[in-house]
Amino acid sequence: MRARWMFTMALALVVAALPPTAAGDARPVTPLPPVTDTDGFAGTCYSFYPDPFGQVPGRPFLPLMLQAGSRWDRFDFSWLQLEPREGQWNFSDQDELVSDLRGAGMNILGILLWTPNWAATGDCIPTPESLRLDLRPSLRHAPVSRPTVAPMSGAPPCMTTPPRGIFEEWNDWTTADGDPLNTWGRFVYTVAYRYRDSVKYWEVWNEPDLSMFWSGTSADYARLLQVAYLAVKSACPDCQVLFGGIAYYEKPNFYRWVLNHLKDAPDALTHNYYFDAMAIHLYHRSSSIYDVTQVIRSGMREFVSEQPIWLTETGSPVWDDSSVISPTVPYIWSATMDEAAAYVIQSYANARAAGIERYFFFRAHDDYCDKNRDGDCSDPEDYGMGELFGLVRNDRTLRPAYVAFQVATTYLVSPTMVTSVNHSIGVRRVTFWGTPRGKVSVLWNTVPTATVFSYPATLPTAILVDRWGVTRTITATNGAYSLFLPGATANNGTSPSDYIIGGEPYLVIETDIVPPTATVRSVTVSLPPTVTVSWEGADDAAGIWGYDVQVREGTAAWVTWLTLTPTTSSAYMVPRTGTWCFRARAWDRAGNRGGWSPEVCAAVTPTRTLHLTVDAVFGDENRDGEPGPDEPTLTATLRLLDPTGADAVAPTVGTSWEFTATLPVAVYTLEVTPEGWPSPPPGWLPHRMPVAVHSGVDVQEVRLVVALQPHRASLYLPVTFKGAAP
Repeated sequence: MRARWMFTMALALVVAALPPTAAGDARPVTPLPPVTDTDGFAGTCYSFYPDPFGQVPGRPFLPLMLQAGSRWDRFDFSWLQLEPREGQWNFSDQDELVSDLRGAGMNILGILLWTPNWAATGDCIPTPESLRLDLRPSLRHAPVSRPTVAPMSGAPPCMTTPPRGIFEEWNDWTTADGDPLNTWGRFVYTVAYRYRDSVKYWEVWNEPDLSMFWSGTSADYARLLQVAYLAVKSACPDCQVLFGGIAYYEKPNFYRWVLNHLKDAPDALTHNYYFDAMAIHLYHRSSSIYDVTQVIRSGMREFVSEQPIWLTETGSPVWDDSSVISPTVPYIWSATMDEAAAYVIQSYANARAAGIERYFFFRAHDDYCDKNRDGDCSDPEDYGMGELFGLVRNDRTLRPAYVAFQVATTYLVSPTMVTSVNHSIGVRRVTFWGTPRGKVSVLWNTVPTATVFSYPATLPTAILVDRWGVTRTITATNGAYSLFLPGATANNGTSPSDYIIGGEPYLVIETDIVPPTATVRSVTVSLPPTVTVSWEGADDAAGIWGYDVQVREGTAAWVTWLTLTPTTSSAYMVPRTGTWCFRARAWDRAGNRGGWSPEVCAAVTPTRTLHLTVDAVFGDENRDGEPGPDEPTLTATLRLLDPTGADAVAPTVGTSWEFTATLPVAVYTLEVTPEGWPSPPPGWLPHRMPVAVHSGVDVQEVRLVVALQPHRASLYLPVTFKGAAP
């Protein structure tokens, strides 16, 4: 949740008039048809609210968000309200809320937060009774507003302090052992267990890197997260725990400090470092959704394993809605309604390009503080947000951002992959490959100067979609589409030349949804230990982009060998003897990915050329392994036996041996039998020794001298047969 306050700046702002609204114009916005077929990537925050004016029953914003394509709601499970006094639980309203949302088909991300006065620690300012037990129906499930610090007190609000007992065992819920109980562990377990069938995702606190929400240290938060993780997993093993959404900019290293504590916590690796996903909150600047996410992902890797990243809050406040506020004056980080609509599509596309797993827009409706609509927020009945973030207003009329959200959840869904590029002229392009509608590229201008961009065509024609959902067919000329991209206008950043949101975004849809086919053409055992594999593919529209090729040994798991290779043949170095199988799949130039081809296998025995030299066979009278001047050279039968005992090459008789042969990689046996064996002593004993042929491409040289041991005596044992006489 965002704790914000209004302030103004005198900034010159040129707003491009774009139909059907212009800056400050609150004409009705016509929604697109309800979004029914989306991929569940997008959600909103606080879509469950009742009518702020008490004129419409139920939860009127909930169906609007479902029709917009939102499939998630994120809101508080406030300890202040659920256990206002120790041991006194109040679940009735929350039960109804969870039931209503799940019944409507909405997934839930619950925020576990706020320390009640009775569990607070340190010198702190008690939370007012009105926040702990608010009886106004319109606030019953609302997020608690920004905690207030008493002037000059220096003490934090109690609701922001680390709960009592968090450094005890997470399930220490008794004082009988002489130490405090872990109040936080008990709360989290109780809530997670109660809603274990309905709520599968829990975010631990909100923006703990901001002192207004968390007055403890990074070590305190690490322990808070650790306890919550253990409690949730015990109550609901298939639930997921999110690191509390970080605001980042005030303390960009806070999450790193926490991770540094977690990596050294007991059983950290066993417990996935005590969180299943990192939650981040990024606002105002659409490019930060991509750029800052990369920084945070890199920071995670320095301390723990890379975890998924969820963007659990993003948005852009508007300044020009004269139907709600007057006067309409731009201020830092604010945008026009049209710019905020552009922000929706740009932030959504950048989130997918950055590999973010879930996207939550803040927020569903304004919850604007002027509840009595008298032009100010200073009356006793006024409460709520001081800025206009909503996709819809409090009166349920739609802003342009609502339709932009529908465009994103309709077209930017279910890609096989997402790529992005920043062009030198200031154009940003994010491409969604292989969607149910084909290849979809989102393009916008990041600089204030309008430009004509030449976009390479995959197909002769495409559908161009603007942020209003208006479509038209465009035709490629000389292999490219010519797109006019208006300049950026949102310059309420750190300076008039700082453009925080790009210009109007457009979607280019090249409709090819038929996946290509692929076939492994041949697997040929060639120069050992190499296998040459070839494959081919076919596509009826966009053409083949590349191939994935996998290999496996026998019936083992498939392993990726080549990814998106444009080639149709390659050599695979076989590490050992066995049956090796290959399969391929094709990608077309629209990003459609075909299925795997039938496998083609070959029995492969790697070979190598062996040059074996036996310089001499001698009688080793003194058993030192070295031929002496008085030790005889012997004639013997020499054989090289393969692992089955068969001759690998033709045997020979003599006092030495030299041959060159190409043999399968294996361990062979050199068998040397002296002439006349078997014979009574004195004489010489046969000898066997291993000769290993290793993998390689050059000739393997093996040089030996064979020492036969003296035959001093023979021992004969009688053999007795028991049975009937012949």
